Amino acid sequence: MNDIPDTRIQRLILAIEQERKAEEAHYETLTANKTVAEKVDAGIAWYPLFLTKNNYTVGGYIELSYERTKHLETPHKLRSGKGCIIQVYESADGPIRIRARISFLRKNKICVIISEAQLAKVDISDLGHKVAIELVNDDRPYKIMTQAMNNVQKSTEPQLMDLRKGVEQKLKLSGGITGESYELPMLNESQNKALTGVSAAPYMGIIHGPPGTGKTTTLVALVKQLLKKEKKILVCAPSNNAVDLLASSIDDAGIPVVRVGNITRIADGLKHLTLAEKARTDGEWQHIKKVRIEASNARKLAEKFKRNFGAKERSDRKHYYKEARELRQWADDLEEKLVLRIIQESKVICTTLISASNYEISHLKFHTLIIDEASQALEPECWNAMLKAQRVILAGDHLQLAPTVKSSEAVKLGLSETLLTRMTGVIEHSFLLRTQYRMNEEILAFPNARFYGGKLESDDNIAKRTLPDDTNPLVFIDTSGCGFEESFNPKTASRYNEGEYFIMREHIIQQKDKYLGHRIGIISPYSEQVRFLKDQIENEQAMADLDIAIGSIDGFQGQERDIIYISLVRSNAQSEIGFLADPRRLNVAMTRAKMKLVIIGDLSTLAKAELFDALADHVQDNDSYESAWAYMDLEGT
Repeated sequence: MNDIPDTRIQRLILAIEQERKAEEAHYETLTANKTVAEKVDAGIAWYPLFLTKNNYTVGGYIELSYERTKHLETPHKLRSGKGCIIQVYESADGPIRIRARISFLRKNKICVIISEAQLAKVDISDLGHKVAIELVNDDRPYKIMTQAMNNVQKSTEPQLMDLRKGVEQKLKLSGGITGESYELPMLNESQNKALTGVSAAPYMGIIHGPPGTGKTTTLVALVKQLLKKEKKILVCAPSNNAVDLLASSIDDAGIPVVRVGNITRIADGLKHLTLAEKARTDGEWQHIKKVRIEASNARKLAEKFKRNFGAKERSDRKHYYKEARELRQWADDLEEKLVLRIIQESKVICTTLISASNYEISHLKFHTLIIDEASQALEPECWNAMLKAQRVILAGDHLQLAPTVKSSEAVKLGLSETLLTRMTGVIEHSFLLRTQYRMNEEILAFPNARFYGGKLESDDNIAKRTLPDDTNPLVFIDTSGCGFEESFNPKTASRYNEGEYFIMREHIIQQKDKYLGHRIGIISPYSEQVRFLKDQIENEQAMADLDIAIGSIDGFQGQERDIIYISLVRSNAQSEIGFLADPRRLNVAMTRAKMKLVIIGDLSTLAKAELFDALADHVQDNDSYESAWAYMDLEGT
């Protein structure tokens, strides 16, 4: 790429555009010249769907609920919050295409949100049957990030200019504000130290929270203490799941909180915290809803077909259009006042980094912004929220997986480097949480030594915690020499390994009595292996009474289970391991387990990489190594 800009902000603006183009090209490849049946098979569409319910929600939107009755087991890429098209193939007026956003998805039910204006010339009954919902490219986040970076670049606010310079030049951002030393009894020593330190940060503070170290507990305590001096706090994260977790924890602490953002991406259990639900349950909402329905009816009367269209009909149509506009404006005004009141009554605003620029809170400024899971956040989306605050406190673990960046050009321009990675170890107010409450110490040992410099320690109550009669919390089952070579599915461009499932199945069945009543996670770096494992285990009667969740390593980041199985998949004569070479992926995988961790892989392939060679030495030195041949002997092979 020629003419690379001089400043980091300019480079990031260019990187955002490169990433937008890569995303656009990705969707074009998925959808180009495909029939609806091919789109369903490719996992980018659901069809056919049937409308089951519709209702009004905040912001002049309508939520439509659908259910599918065919292709129930076909894997798909639809996710809550994704942009989509509602495609009607059979209607009186011919094919219909309406832009929407997925608001809810579970099993075979899906909800989408569309603006009321989009229904102006379409009757909801037209969207009732023979409907497809198809993923489309959504460039809104890129527009928001670009605008945010332009605003950062142009800003003349002294505090923001200092922060901008500090990030650009990787400065200490030293100094301090008057604070107090915390020794809260519910926090440990490193948590109290972090709370004290970041509270005194004038520009930026960092809480480095490795897995299981009580980061969420620390952040809730921080919010509670800051609210003694500040009127309102903004809490953000890059993903809706992370925002939901914090909003729920803050609510449990008895702090008034509102969850702002696209209702399409907020967990069901948190609906009561959302702006939409708080509005819907308010006494004023039924009046607003009634006015909106009257506006919709007036517009339909205006557009009603007339065989004979004279002066009276023209006058009537003009009257109804005017009435519809006035009623809609009245409803908008009433809703705006209601939303403003709900926001004012809340002490904490929780939203994603992109939704921090939503109109509902566009007028607000905060002293403190807290960004959780900052290791998963692109720098430009962080700035989108940072524009609203005097200082930012980042929380996360830069040694876990970073956000995915598709464009290699965007990576070269610095988009994959997060603020947390860039500033941890640089700024003055950066603090590590040292005591972990998740893992048995034998599971912790390798990640601790390899990634955290041996600085972590296990709480006494969990250090020796194991399953009943289990003497080895960590096991590596080596498939070297078993002939379990990986396979590649060109359709999904992903890899799988049938043999690793065979070994896993035998191991789980052997341990079944110990596993009953415990939660099990089975994870793999490859989506095709995840799909294969789901298909096999769903039909495996010997595991039917076990509590098993299956997912990708990336998807399990932030989660934990009593027992974790990792299927590493790669087994080939060339010793190629692809993105397994990223040490952060192994770190995430190994730190999900609480009491038992079983890793299955081919060390003859994997150990050519220094990371896995070190892991091989660790399991051998700690009597955690087993050969897959022992499990093959069970079948007489």
